[in-house]
Amino acid sequence: MRVLLINPSYPFEEFPRLLVTLPYVAAALRAQGHEVEILDLLLARTTADKIERRMQRVRPQVVGITSVTLNHHIAEDIARIVRAVDPAVPIVMGGPHVSFEIEGSFRALDGALDYIAIGEGEHTMVELVSALEGRMDVRDVRGLAARDPATGKVARNAPRPLEDDLDTLPEPARDLMPLSRYLAFDSHASVVTSRGCPYECIFCSAPAWTGRKVRYRTPALCVDEIERLSALGFTEITIEDDLFTLYRKHFLAVCGEMIERKTGIRWNAFSRVDTITPEIVNTMAEAGCQAICFGVESGNQEVLDLVKKSSNLAKVKAAMRMTQEVGISALASFIIGLPGETAETLRKTVEFANSLRDEFGSLYGFHILAPFPGTEVRDRAAEYGLEILNSDWRSYDANHVVSRTAGADPAAIQAVADEYEDTIARYVEYQDYLYAKGRLSGYEEKLYLRRRRQSLLWKLLLDEVIEQMPALPADGVETLCRRVVEATGTEPALAAEEIERVVALGALVADPAPDGVRWRWAES
Repeated sequence: MRVLLINPSYPFEEFPRLLVTLPYVAAALRAQGHEVEILDLLLARTTADKIERRMQRVRPQVVGITSVTLNHHIAEDIARIVRAVDPAVPIVMGGPHVSFEIEGSFRALDGALDYIAIGEGEHTMVELVSALEGRMDVRDVRGLAARDPATGKVARNAPRPLEDDLDTLPEPARDLMPLSRYLAFDSHASVVTSRGCPYECIFCSAPAWTGRKVRYRTPALCVDEIERLSALGFTEITIEDDLFTLYRKHFLAVCGEMIERKTGIRWNAFSRVDTITPEIVNTMAEAGCQAICFGVESGNQEVLDLVKKSSNLAKVKAAMRMTQEVGISALASFIIGLPGETAETLRKTVEFANSLRDEFGSLYGFHILAPFPGTEVRDRAAEYGLEILNSDWRSYDANHVVSRTAGADPAAIQAVADEYEDTIARYVEYQDYLYAKGRLSGYEEKLYLRRRRQSLLWKLLLDEVIEQMPALPADGVETLCRRVVEATGTEPALAAEEIERVVALGALVADPAPDGVRWRWAES
């Protein structure tokens, strides 16, 4: 069967990583002999013509679309475009948003959504395609919700148990992704070494999505995958586990494999401060870890206790100190607007974040609470003293206030987030000044130059600068570079360096035209 899987773009410039969600599903389908293509729009702007062209070329017999809450509205638009192109093709959606918002998703996409794959989707998609081929009854596909087109009623099949043996899943089909784009953007590639999280943080849907029982892959297989990514040209990866440092034996085994094999790849991971020890951070540093993201959430202990974070501020500082001492960058992630938030707790959170920066050089980020479907804070909002102001998913991007507490006015929460964004903007301007004066060096200079390159690539990719160009002379990249400078305002030296680099990677290709060549982004 011909299957088209679509990954929507994000509505704002979030750092894109080469994700594994659809590649895992694609690999499971290919293992059963199906023809699969992935239309990955994470490094592109989602437009109707892109979807229409791929639909016309592939002529899929089933279309699968994934999304999370922040880009679900884009996924909905894609489903409507698919339905307009082919009124009969079965459309299935997957991902955490639709898994926890089943009736609402069918209602919003009346006529443009036939099935929802609930939870982990590899086996569900394989069985659904088998059912569509007539080899089993669709009612026997576990983990599936379906809408009866005649009555509009939604039926949920029996739930699908989580996959216990992750080693049985085929390796993600990354060859179906636009790898040259990710390499051009200098993106990280994602690797999963485990699924699941045993903690109970009320603002997080991960435990409901992947389960509280943590399931682990064989460490050697994880590092095999990392080595293959390195061979493809990726120099950095992100370990996407909800909590990489949870189980000491597994964690040490993965790091030990990387150390023994001398992979040379740099990597980042997510962790909790109460799992950090000197042994752990030393091992991470030796294995090539360059950054750890810690969910700190609040600078107020009462708020942390209320949201079941099971942590304390002293452990936060201890983890930051240990991380700094071994040369790993630490990022402290805060959520403002949590239950119990007041003007005073907001002030304490800002002060605590600044103290981490001042004492340990830790980076930090503020996000506004978005009570996503599947979270306890949404399901029991009233019990936590939280008022949800709207369910317009376009606002659920962690940058807009969509709920209120009794003690913190929404305007005060928004002001803290806005001030943080202003601080980042001023910091970027200051880095421009330091670079111009030759006062950036080492890792800071590397990050600065990477930001400048990626800023140019974002303009080229999202503003579709290349696509809008007419045919150009076949003079190599000389005229192309000049047009890029004119369109983006980038300094000529940087533009020339980047264009030459992405052309060499095969991310930009020139097609012969009667009056020269037309440049375009490669699809793979």
